Amino acid sequence: MTALAFNELGLHRVLAETLILNVRSQRVLERVGCVRYGTAPEYLKIAGRWQDHLMYQLLIDSQ
Repeated sequence: MTALAFNELGLHRVLAETLILNVRSQRVLERVGCVRYGTAPEYLKIAGRWQDHLMYQLLIDSQ
């Protein structure tokens, strides 16, 4: 997917967000090279309440 994003689509950055308590998703993102760069308070309404998310990015330069 990163080859498609960076090479074919010409993107500079790929973003991903995950719930703060979703440690497994965070590990997957970090394993593929994503870097956590912040927290988004009350980012999405899930199960009837606004929940915070961790924000990750993968930059073309970090490939």
